[in-house]
Amino acid sequence: MKLGATLFGVVLFYGLISFTSATLFNTRPATSVPIDENGRAIAMDPNVVLAEAAPAASAAPAPAAAPEEVEEVVELDPFTEIDPATIVGDATAGEAVFQKNCKTCHKVDGKNAVGPHLDGVVGRATGTVEGFKYSKAMKGHTGYWTADRLTAYLTEPKAEVPKNKMAFAGFKDDTQSMQDVIAYLYSVSQ
Repeated sequence: MKLGATLFGVVLFYGLISFTSATLFNTRPATSVPIDENGRAIAMDPNVVLAEAAPAASAAPAPAAAPEEVEEVVELDPFTEIDPATIVGDATAGEAVFQKNCKTCHKVDGKNAVGPHLDGVVGRATGTVEGFKYSKAMKGHTGYWTADRLTAYLTEPKAEVPKNKMAFAGFKDDTQSMQDVIAYLYSVSQ
């Protein structure tokens, strides 16, 4: 009993420290991914520079550029299509796995908690939940949350994204629970 209470206290303390430090010291850079009115990322061409994010060359005003010289933001779909055949778990069982392992830090109601909300996560661009302050490691983990990427991440989060802030150790040897929780997250992503 004492060991359980001690472990719970350590996990709670770690979560509080992690959340507090993330709140105080992490900020999103000025060049973060733009978010549309639905809270979804607007993927951009990496060679395009946003006007407000570009550094000023000098204090003197720059001459007006010809319209053909102005680069525009290229809007791409912030989601990738997910082949339903890649989702092999049981969503109902996955909801129970989510309640047991994930709900302490994540919600599926569009609200962020210690971690970002996970509704809409399957197929979403990584690190793009509006209002959530991601670690530098997670900001650098680019791409989309496909079934394969979620499997790799949920197997061992610290191995897939070193120095990320998630305290969960992963489903290392529990493939079925991992597949079930991915199926559940897919069901709340539709």
